[in-house]
Amino acid sequence: MKLKQSLLMLTAAVSLFGATMTTASAATIQALPNQSETQAAHDAVEMSADTASSTQSTQATSDAVISGSETGQTSQAKAVVNLAKKLATMNIPYVWGGESLQGMDCSGLTDYVYAHAANIHLGHYTVTQESKVSTKPVSQAKPGDLLFWGSAGATHHVAIYIGNHQFVAAPQPGQNVDVETISSYFMPSFAGTVK
Repeated sequence: MKLKQSLLMLTAAVSLFGATMTTASAATIQALPNQSETQAAHDAVEMSADTASSTQSTQATSDAVISGSETGQTSQAKAVVNLAKKLATMNIPYVWGGESLQGMDCSGLTDYVYAHAANIHLGHYTVTQESKVSTKPVSQAKPGDLLFWGSAGATHHVAIYIGNHQFVAAPQPGQNVDVETISSYFMPSFAGTVK
C-alpha cells in the first residue's frame, strides 16, 4: 500500500511540477540557519505557489498528503495553502481593516487568499465568512479550510488551516502574517470548508 501511495504521489508530483520537485514550508524557512539555504527554500515555496496558482484543474490529487490523515487535497485547496504560506514569509504587518500586501487583518487575509488563489470572494468580516463555509469540528479540518474563533454567528478571528496542526493568520497589531500552531491556549472553535 505504501509503495502504491508513493508511486501515485510521484506521478502527481511529476505532472504538476515537472521532473524535479522541491518543497518547503514556512516553518522550515524560519528554522534554516544558513541564509543561502533560507533563500533556496523561500524560492521553492514561491515556485510551488506560482505553479499551483496557475493550475486551473480542480480534481483531487494524490500528492496532497500533508500528514497521515490529510489526503485528497484539491488543486484549489493546494493553491490556497501555497499562497497563504507564501504570504507568511513576506513580513506583511497586521493592519485593522487591511486586505493588501501592505497590511491585513485576519478576515482580510482569508478573503485576499481565496480571491487570489481560487477566485472566491468571502467578504471582509468573520461572520460573513462563516456563511460561506460548511462547518465541521476542528479535528476534521483539511488544508485550505478556515478556522474560526468564537461562537457561530459571533466569531472574532479567522485563519487558514495548512495541515499538520498549523495555520496561517494575521494575528494582532504589532505582528506580521505568520504560521502558527493550534494549541489548547488559543484553540479554534470550529472549522469550515469553503462552499
